[in-house]
Formats: sequence, C-alpha cells, structure tokens
Amino acid sequence: MGLCRLGKEYLKDGFLSVDNVFLKNYLPAADGTDVKVYLYGLYYATAGDEERNGIEAIAMALKLSEERVMTAFRYWHEEGLVTITKTNPVEIVYRSPKAPATKVIRLNASKYADFTEDLVRLFPERVLSENELLSYCEMLERYKIDINAMLLIAKYCIDMKAVASTPYILEVAERWAKEGLTKEPDVLQRIAEIENNGADIRQIFAALGLKSEAGLEDRQAYLKWSKEYRYDLDALLVAARACKRKGGMTRLTALIEELHNAGAHSATEVDAYLKQRESLKKLASELVKKIGAYYADLDAVIEVYLNPWLGKGFEEDALRALAEFCFVRNLRTLEAMDALVGKFYKLGYLTAASVRDYVAASVRTDDSIRAILELAGGLPVVGRADREYYRTFVEEWGFDDEAIGAAAKYCAGKPFPMANINRVLSRMKAEGVLDAEAIAKRLNESEEAFIPDRRAKKPKETPYPQRTYSKEELGSVFTDINATIDTEDL
Repeated sequence: MGLCRLGKEYLKDGFLSVDNVFLKNYLPAADGTDVKVYLYGLYYATAGDEERNGIEAIAMALKLSEERVMTAFRYWHEEGLVTITKTNPVEIVYRSPKAPATKVIRLNASKYADFTEDLVRLFPERVLSENELLSYCEMLERYKIDINAMLLIAKYCIDMKAVASTPYILEVAERWAKEGLTKEPDVLQRIAEIENNGADIRQIFAALGLKSEAGLEDRQAYLKWSKEYRYDLDALLVAARACKRKGGMTRLTALIEELHNAGAHSATEVDAYLKQRESLKKLASELVKKIGAYYADLDAVIEVYLNPWLGKGFEEDALRALAEFCFVRNLRTLEAMDALVGKFYKLGYLTAASVRDYVAASVRTDDSIRAILELAGGLPVVGRADREYYRTFVEEWGFDDEAIGAAAKYCAGKPFPMANINRVLSRMKAEGVLDAEAIAKRLNESEEAFIPDRRAKKPKETPYPQRTYSKEELGSVFTDINATIDTEDL
C-alpha cells in the first residue's frame, strides 16, 4: 500500500482538489515547506500510483530529506488534517479540512487550564465536551483573542440567548475578532454600544409589528446601520414601517442595504425613495398584466426593464400603450416588449400620444391589409410579410388602397394572393399605371397574363443581352439595400 491515501471523510465530500477551507484557515499560518509536502502528498493520494507513493518519492521530488517530509506530516497531524496511522511502514491518511481530527494542543494545555475552568462555570446546566473546549482554545490561538475578552463574549451571548451553543458563541467571537475586537476593553465597549441601543431597537420592532425581544443579531444589525451606514432613528423607522408585517428584520435588513446602495439616508430621502419604489412596483405589475404574463419578482422587473425604459424618457402612459400593443400582437414576454420599446425609442415616440397615434396607424394598416386579402380570396390573417409588402406598395411604389384593391380583385381565386398582387403591381409600376381605375382598365385590356402558369414551359429567347453576376457583385447590391431600407416590422 502507498504512503498517502484519502480518508473516508475526504472521499465522502468528493474533494479531489484543494479545499477552500484549507486555503483560508490553514495555509496562511503554515510554513511554505509544510504546505509543499501537504499538497504533494495529496497529489499522490489522489493519483492512485502506489508504486511511487512513498516517503522516498516525495522527498526526492521536493528535494527534501525524508526526515523533513515526516516533520511536515507531523505538523499537519497536529493540525488535524492528516492522521499518521502506522510507523512501520508509515501511512498518512488525509482528512477533509471540513472535518479535521481534534487538534492537538499539548503545549498549550497548561496555558489554557484556568480559561477552561472559568468557561465551564458559565455553563452550569451542562458539561462542555473536550472538543468544545478545544474549539474555544483554537479560537483564542487563531485570532489572538485575550482570555478575558473571550469569556466576556461567551457570557454576553449566554445572557442574550437562553440557550447559547458553542458554535453560536464562536461565530460571534470570530465576527468581532475580524473587526479587531480582541482585547477586553474593546469587547466591553462593543457590549456597551449594543446595550445602549435597546430603546431604539424596541421602537423599530414596534414599527415592524413585532412583539418579540430583540436578539444579539438584531442589535448588531442596528449598530451597523447607525454606526457604519450613519442612519438616524427617524430614517430607520420610516423604513421599518414600510416592512410592517412583511418579513420583519430580515426584510428590513435587505431594504436598508437597498437604501444604502441607492444613496437614500435621511428620513426624507428614504420616504421619497419608498414612494417612488411603490409607484414603480405598481406600474411594473400593471405592465406585466397588460401583456398577459406573470413575473413573481417585480423587483427584478423594475431593475432590468422598467428603470431603463423610464431612463430613456418614456412616459408611463406610453409604456402602458406599448404593453397593450404587445398583447394585441401576441408579444407576451417582457423581453419582446423590450425589443419593441427599443424600436419606438429609435423612432422618437416616447409620449403616450405619439405611441397611440402610431399604434392606431398600425391597426388601420392591418385593417387595410385584411381587406386586400379578402378581395384576393385569401384568409384575412395578417402576418409580418404582408405588412412588409403593403409598406412597399404604399411607401415605395406609390399605390393607394384602391389601386392595391384593383390588383387584388384581378388576383381573386388564384393561389398565393400576395405573391400575385406583388407581381401585378410591379408590372403596373413599371408601366407608370398607379391609380385604381387605370389599373383595372389596363388589366382588362391586356392580352398577356399577369399571373404566369406554374407549369413548366420552354424558356423563350430574351430580346436583351444577359449577364452573369459574381457573388461579390450580388453581395454588394444586397448590402446596399439592407443599409438603406429598414425591413424590421414593429
């Protein structure tokens, strides 16, 4: 069997790479050589190469003596990340950094004897396990917390909570230590600050509609808002009333972060922001309903769609009109509406009046196209291509509805009505015949069929010279067309 292998806890977690817990909690304090040995041993443990998985191979690869390699493994054994299970031959079992073995603190046992005795007295109702006592000692070592500071933190947590567990106390201690509160005077000052905000917290709880007592987390949250974010009580009460019976402190915490990010700090600013926010939420809900959709998270709708639309200068009524237009056109998502809003922005239609005028004109256009299709004997279902054709007939070729209707009547009963109307009107344009009466007369007089027989015919000789165009020449022509004609249909 090889020197190094993975323990069950490591395999259970499925980590075959370096765990972030190792990088965060163990690597910074370790000697560089010890880290090299740990990582290289882990590599061999996961590689499955038992022939080279030995103390000699690791020492040779890292250019270390075998004794130095074993010194490194003994260090990690004391840290709880590996277990030395045999001495002849040596076997190293890697443990998951999330489930290390109990750390050995032999050298510090006498140092922490008085501390552990005092700590045990704080828990008269139960007996602290050896692992719990070691966890407290590790916290002292890791963050260099004074013993009296740690005892103060533990006692305060116990006083604040009827049942204060070791993980909870250690979490508070770690959080305070990261803020630099590792000395007794610093901890006493923090406790005094927390206690002094009791009356303010009670007012906030009343504004939230809560009858429970504030916990340590609640008091620390208030301390952050007032000390770090610089909110006064009046501003916090305005925010709290907006969250009354709507999620308590959890919802208020999220709202304070939102207000802080938005730059709303005074009571007046908070009130104005909340009123605007409520108005936006109502508008977002209205627009979603108008397009016939459902979105659970209106905050995301406001952030992703509504605020950018309003930022472009759209009136609220203009957006309502566009939402109605989306429903009529069967555009039932905000993404589709966003594309439509972008097109109207390019046209400069940002007011309700301009949007409604355009929508009304579009509806009239669809009515005209529907009438043309009925004259040609087709189904009165208007599609994107039909609108493209109609726009070409009117805007590019110069025909009015009556002229188009005359061509439609001529094509009645024939398949592919719009294709035939296209063909007829193209011929009329080439001949300069544009009004309805002249078109009808020309069609009746003509002996040549405007609608060709789709059966295969022998090609006739053309009276004009033909030319073959290259791919590049054709490409440049169509590029020019695309650059000058916007064929996107609103």
